[in-house]
Amino acid sequence: MKEITLLDHGIFEKPFMDSKATTRAVSKKEKIFGHLIGPLGLIFVVNTIAALVEKFFTQQVGAMYGTANLDMVRIMGGRYELVMTIAKILAVGMGLLNGWLIQHTKSRQGRMRPWYLIFGFVTIIIGCLIFLFAGENGLGEGYWYYFFFLLICYHTVGSTYFYLFRDTIVSLVTRSPSEKLTVKFMRQLCWTLISGIIIGMLVSMVVLPLWLEKDISGYPVLMLILSLAAIPLLLMEYYYTRERITEDIVQGSTLNNANNIPLRDQLRALMTNKYYVLLLIITTVAGIVDNFKGGNVQYFYIKFLLGGVDNWSMFTIYQVVTGIPLGIGAFIIYPLAKKYTIRNVSFVGYACLLIGSIVGWMFADNLPAALGAGFLRQMGMLPNAYVFATLTLYAFDSVEHKSGIRVEGLLGIAVIVAVQSAIYAPFAGGYESHILKLGFVDAEGIIPNEAVISYMAKAFYLFDIILGAAACMILPFVDIEKHLPNISAELTERRRQAALARGEEWIEPEELERRENEEAERRAEADRIHDLQERCLKKGLDFETENAKYLEKKATKEKRKAAKVHK
Repeated sequence: MKEITLLDHGIFEKPFMDSKATTRAVSKKEKIFGHLIGPLGLIFVVNTIAALVEKFFTQQVGAMYGTANLDMVRIMGGRYELVMTIAKILAVGMGLLNGWLIQHTKSRQGRMRPWYLIFGFVTIIIGCLIFLFAGENGLGEGYWYYFFFLLICYHTVGSTYFYLFRDTIVSLVTRSPSEKLTVKFMRQLCWTLISGIIIGMLVSMVVLPLWLEKDISGYPVLMLILSLAAIPLLLMEYYYTRERITEDIVQGSTLNNANNIPLRDQLRALMTNKYYVLLLIITTVAGIVDNFKGGNVQYFYIKFLLGGVDNWSMFTIYQVVTGIPLGIGAFIIYPLAKKYTIRNVSFVGYACLLIGSIVGWMFADNLPAALGAGFLRQMGMLPNAYVFATLTLYAFDSVEHKSGIRVEGLLGIAVIVAVQSAIYAPFAGGYESHILKLGFVDAEGIIPNEAVISYMAKAFYLFDIILGAAACMILPFVDIEKHLPNISAELTERRRQAALARGEEWIEPEELERRENEEAERRAEADRIHDLQERCLKKGLDFETENAKYLEKKATKEKRKAAKVHK
């Protein structure tokens, strides 16, 4: 049977598509441009749609049918639930397709990065289109075919690959546990702090209550702006990431014929690894919570239980008080994780989430208690926001150590993600569909009845109680971090033996990094001299004099740096 290979010819084989990350070690530019700033492009599109689409839907239902047609409102609640279930089921198939595409890809750019660029532009197009024709548009029932089609596109081609890449790319960037933790922290900093402030706080505090709540036509304007801004950021992320582990596999230093590993062997390697299975349970429970709660839960909780309907400053107060931990966490969680291990800080975090959610549910409409509970809950989610996902990356190292299979970019991961999507399907859109079935109409001046209010409080807290309890029971058994030094040393030794068996020279990773750094410094110095010579020629300056000034400044800086180290 002829082997199927994708992207081994064409534009991705051209030199101008090559990564700008050329060193074996992860450079500072790669961390900043590829993992901190660049990811914001698709995050702005995907996360903003996720945050607004359900609010837009309930608002659009109110705009098209008014407050009196409750029967139609209830019918739309059922339709939304059905469409979301279909979308999640189709996402299962899309997840399998993603895995198949990656496993059969042989490109000089890696397995994942080319498809990320392709799907990224598809996502941007969906972002431009999904909120068009907002309000009373004259399209009648035909509008819903348009909206639901794009909603399904968003949940399949528009976001499945985005999440797969987000969760996997770091483990393909480097083998170093410390570099993995740093790079993952940078990506989570981008995901949680930067996008959290811009989308989570700015949108919830200002854009939604002061603009979109009053003018539904603002939705497409906002998404068009964010989608266009995403294009240069997507290109930045593509060019400043590199799949070093995929390169190792292709060169044969870890595996031969990695693309042909039977699916059964891949799944056995994953599902027989204790650490991967335990972390999979936690992430699956978290996925169920996210799919059920959607983007409306907190907004409606503040609006109808904390007095936001009469005082819009409640949104600002709640977001500021509960958002403070996001900023604090950016500075404290990384050193805490390095000192006390990711597992331990995650356990404490989920315990705070559990306690805060119980207290919040007990006093759901009491503002001081809700603010205190919200602060504690957000403090508890700090490890999850910044460092928890690194444990899964370590689990992939454990899988390779025990089975010899590097699973990222293979079909097995996609199958498991597809199964997770199937599990999420019954919960997707559950919150919005239920409040619509209860007769709630999202329109100005409408106050929900007592049954809806009670449901809003329960939805806000109950699922987080389940997540916190599950994580606290499971995490004590996830002790992978104490085994990482031995795992890393043995994997490096296997690569050395494989290189020697092929008759190649083996260079220790530390020595290779030293050589690359020396070469980078040599090139930088040559570029500096060239630039200085041109500047001196243009301005009539003496090169030797100007160069001596630079070298003197450099020597002074190095002395100060050395003095600080000795202190």
